[in-house]
Amino acid sequence: MNSKPVLLVKEDPSFRALLRLTFVVILAFLIAAMTGCGGSSSGNNPPPTNGAAPTNLVYPQTNVVAIVGQAITTDTPSVTGAPTSFTVSPALPSGLSLSASTGAISGTPTSATAQAGYTISATNSSGSTTATIQIAVNLAPPTNLVYPQTSISAIVGQAITTDTPSVTGTAVSFTVSPALPAGIGLTASTGAISGTPTTATVQATYTITAANSAGSTTATIQIAVTLAPPTKLVYPQTTITSNVGQAITTDTPSVTGTVSTYTVSPALPAGISLNASTGAVSGTPTTVTAKATYTVTATNSAGSTTANLTIAVNSFSVFSLIDLGHANSLAVLRLQPTRLFSQDTSGHWALWNYTTTAELASVDPLVQNITTPYPADMAGSVLAIGTANAVEIHSSADGSLITTLTAPSLDPVPAVNAWWKLATDGSYIASGYASGLSVWSTTDGHLLFNRPGDYSKAKAFAAPGQIKIALGPAGTNVIESDSVPSGTSSVGPAFTANFNTWFTDGSHFITNTPNLSPPATPPAFDIYIYSADSVQQGTFLTLDSTTSLNGYANWFWTYPVNILSLYSVGATAPSTTFTFGADTAIIPSGSTLGVLPYGTGSASTIDLSGTTPTLSGAFTLPVAYETAFAAISPTQWIIGNQHGVVLDGPSAATTPRFFGYGNAFSIAASPNRVAIATASGKILDFEPSSQTAIDAINFTSSKLALSTDGTVLAAKASDIDSQYEPDRTLNIYSFPAGTLTNTFLYEYNDQLPATPFLFDFTLSNSGTALGQYLGTYNGLYFDYTRQVTPLSGSPVVWSDHPPSGVYTGSTPIFLSPDGTLVAVSTGEYSSTSTTNIYKNGALAATVNGFAVGWIDNNRVLVNTFGPLGTNSYPPYTGAVIYDATGTQLTTLTALPQLAPLQTSPQLASGFITVDSNSIYSPATYSIYSLTTGAATWTETLPHAGTTTVPYNGASAVSGSYIVFTSGTRILVDLP
Repeated sequence: MNSKPVLLVKEDPSFRALLRLTFVVILAFLIAAMTGCGGSSSGNNPPPTNGAAPTNLVYPQTNVVAIVGQAITTDTPSVTGAPTSFTVSPALPSGLSLSASTGAISGTPTSATAQAGYTISATNSSGSTTATIQIAVNLAPPTNLVYPQTSISAIVGQAITTDTPSVTGTAVSFTVSPALPAGIGLTASTGAISGTPTTATVQATYTITAANSAGSTTATIQIAVTLAPPTKLVYPQTTITSNVGQAITTDTPSVTGTVSTYTVSPALPAGISLNASTGAVSGTPTTVTAKATYTVTATNSAGSTTANLTIAVNSFSVFSLIDLGHANSLAVLRLQPTRLFSQDTSGHWALWNYTTTAELASVDPLVQNITTPYPADMAGSVLAIGTANAVEIHSSADGSLITTLTAPSLDPVPAVNAWWKLATDGSYIASGYASGLSVWSTTDGHLLFNRPGDYSKAKAFAAPGQIKIALGPAGTNVIESDSVPSGTSSVGPAFTANFNTWFTDGSHFITNTPNLSPPATPPAFDIYIYSADSVQQGTFLTLDSTTSLNGYANWFWTYPVNILSLYSVGATAPSTTFTFGADTAIIPSGSTLGVLPYGTGSASTIDLSGTTPTLSGAFTLPVAYETAFAAISPTQWIIGNQHGVVLDGPSAATTPRFFGYGNAFSIAASPNRVAIATASGKILDFEPSSQTAIDAINFTSSKLALSTDGTVLAAKASDIDSQYEPDRTLNIYSFPAGTLTNTFLYEYNDQLPATPFLFDFTLSNSGTALGQYLGTYNGLYFDYTRQVTPLSGSPVVWSDHPPSGVYTGSTPIFLSPDGTLVAVSTGEYSSTSTTNIYKNGALAATVNGFAVGWIDNNRVLVNTFGPLGTNSYPPYTGAVIYDATGTQLTTLTALPQLAPLQTSPQLASGFITVDSNSIYSPATYSIYSLTTGAATWTETLPHAGTTTVPYNGASAVSGSYIVFTSGTRILVDLP
């Protein structure tokens, strides 16, 4: 057996330890070599472990106390691991932010925030770790309050330049002590000082404090308000011509600046007075006074300004025969249980006892025949009547004047950027203008408060104790509420879309905005309904139109074209709809909508007081062309028409109740009788010298003729309202009883050929001959017949057939006073026009010119014309008088053309004979000499009518009197 030698070594413990140490070193070397191949690490942190969630998120500042407006020290955390994002919950205070990549918190806080805990999470795909810090944001007291103007010298009535301060830090509110001068205000949110001072104030120091919850800072300014001398004193009416016993129209001046008192020199005529506080000139003169100049002086402590008035008071030869009530189209109606207020487009207003229809008060405007009168209203116990430069406050009990408010903003007709409103309970007047809002008490006229700002375009609702304002200086999508009388103001929450209108009772308002998705042609509108406190009612709805968009209580409506859609508040679909004819007017009043079809003599009402809108009517009315409506309920309502008629609506079903008579369409007169045809359908019969009403005939007429002895009256049914009053009957009445003795039945109907139609008529002064101008429609135009008969209608004494075509009214039949002679012309005015004269039906003569009328039983007056020039009509060259045989007697080149081209039938006669040498023209209110052609007398009373308003210019001759219309009255004058 072979064997190898064996080395036997004795185990040494120290050797074993050395081997173990060597093994550890080699292993460490190998590990280091391996890690060196994949990257390196630095710093004292232990090397990360691949894929581990972050840990140990730590912020250096765990409790941060910040100040609004001051940047915080950036707070950057440490974290173990490799987070990929940082997030925080809840959101950090406004102005502070968290870096999503580093977790750093930084920024400048913008609003105070109470201390709260904020949890920050550091996250990667394997997990997250969190840390919580406490943050509080406090306000720093504001500092460095500085006003650009530290000394303000203001003038009463002149807006100051707005003084807006700068301040360091956040100011929550601004206050001032003591109170700023009247008319100047401090904006609590900005500290701006602005406004228009109303009262002189000695220089004083005012301390403004800017504050927040942490403290405050102050600044002082000096303000002095002085008076400037008044300037630009202007009276609307600089020349006043009146008569003894005739009240003048109040003449209230405008003035720049503040006036302490008004005086006048020399003393005004007896009965006329000057208001020392307003400068208004008013009264009823009692003594004849020659024309003189009166100087009015407006004064304050700084100086004065003057204006001159010319006043004359004549003897009173004129007296009123009757007050018609209104003679123009009704514009405003207001109704209370026992009172009715009415105003027409001329500005004339009247107060009525609703129960008895008696007129309690009335006033003519300063300027007649205007189309846009000053505003007027009735509410509670007062009337508010706009005039030039003022608003008069009258009692609604009897119309007496309570007080007069004067301010430039109270004259909105020339100053379109101003408005005023009467509170719905009558307690105050509010006025908005470019530099402010003013509110006056109607009890005594004192100013309750002023508020600065641009209110000129505001839409306001004047509720009891509070005026609510949209589109004012507070903003376009908020409602400003100003308490009355304190003036305390607040602003409601923001609303959506554009303000449209207030409900008629102020309970809600409507906003709208175009709906552009998808585009529509025409565009649709999103409509929102809000309560008066700006709380949205339901959701919005979309409408195709905002035409006549309005509301009352729990209902709102829109009226595009002819369909009225009524919605309950909050609904998106109409509760009911009504379809009406073309151009039907819908007028809200109280809890009622008035439905007035165009032209037609009818009306309906819609009751909004119940759970469902209810249509009542249609009521047949005795008058056409309704223009105004007022109601308390569907059983108590009023309408007014374009001719000044005011009618109690429900009474039309039984016995119509009228307030006044309406316009005078025609006046006919004899020496002992005056007949007046009124728009209300009454022919009034008077004895002029005694002013005694004799009788009344129920017939709506637009032309009257009366025999010289006053026993025969011919009346043609009114054709003023065209097809809406189709009756064209000609009636013959016998006086004194007013008995109907004969009727010629005619009717307007161009759809029935061969139907006779009466265009015009003439009655001889003797009352024995009747001329009629007739037309028969042939399907294309009228064939005309002129004929003269006895009052019975037969036999025909004379007739002819003028050329067919369009009737111009310029070729009427003229009868001599005894009825035996006829003068007629044919065709248009021209240099070759001729007039035929017939005696007892036989042609007696043909003369050059166009007939105007018979002077007496032997003389006829004609107009002559030259060749056609550049104008549409040939020039008038004068008048010629012929006798009944055609012999020329006199040429009057100075006599004006008395029968205007295309004259109305009311003035077709051209003139009325006064005596053998004088004629009167109803068109010019003048008497002319037949010797010279010159005017020998002209009515000079204000508002005596014009040739351009023939329906408001009716007049006649009654013996030695001239009877004529003057505004709303029929007057009698003795030339």
